[in-house]
Amino acid sequence: MARTKQVALVVEDDPTLLDLIKETIESLGHEVSSASSQENALALLEDTMFDYILLDLKIPLREGRLPRLEIGFTLLERIVSLPDARRPGVIVMTAHGDDHEYCRRALREGADDFIKKPFDGGKESPEAAIKQLLARRSEERYEVVTDATGSVARERGPGGATREPGPEQGPPAIHLIGTYDRRRCNLEINGKELLLSEQRFRLFGRLAVHAKRAPGQHLSLLDVPEIQSGTRQALNRLRKDLEEQVPGFWDRWIRNDGHGSYCLQVPGDSITYDADSMAAHSELLGKLRS
Repeated sequence: MARTKQVALVVEDDPTLLDLIKETIESLGHEVSSASSQENALALLEDTMFDYILLDLKIPLREGRLPRLEIGFTLLERIVSLPDARRPGVIVMTAHGDDHEYCRRALREGADDFIKKPFDGGKESPEAAIKQLLARRSEERYEVVTDATGSVARERGPGGATREPGPEQGPPAIHLIGTYDRRRCNLEINGKELLLSEQRFRLFGRLAVHAKRAPGQHLSLLDVPEIQSGTRQALNRLRKDLEEQVPGFWDRWIRNDGHGSYCLQVPGDSITYDADSMAAHSELLGKLRS
């Protein structure tokens, strides 16, 4: 019989924090198990297929041992190496969130997201992170298939099944504006205003330019000068910003080839720009006009 509930695992050795996270997950109507060590977590992973895991990076190897960051990273490696059919989504939790190297490393090693402890009750809360993760994973079931012009032809799902894009699944209207508001740059997707940091705006702009000039082709991030260092971190921050403001957009419309190249799968005529305000981004404007 198919499962009707999401099933979660929380790996956390602080009993108070563990109870708080379990209460949050249960409030979402999900089933939840818990482990306080790597040994306990691996035993549960042997017997249960989890939909997602909240993983504290600093955990002990087994009960009674001292917690260490490397133990959490080792467990993360074991989780992401599971076969795709058994591989759960992973949200890492860390009290070292201000040390961005730990966050970058977790993302590089396969985590889907991270949240800092103590939780701030907003976008860093377990509830918000869980909802965003599950929204992304539900969209990953279908891959957008475009025709030669870059227009959406159909969506292909598990086992090769296809579906025609309905009105709500058609390509989004993207309008690049680029003016500054509180040191952030703006754009619109389907008429909704979004604000991105300048670096993330320019990264998204590069993807949009490439979609207009070479529809359906991937852009190597090595060719994006704005992120010559910290490529993965910049990309994950862009993804997180977009998911917070337009849930589901990233996984439906942006694809990667597994080798560091990305494609915004939107037809060129769905991408417009405000020439006057984009003058502040002269290189992007020049590419849009060429």
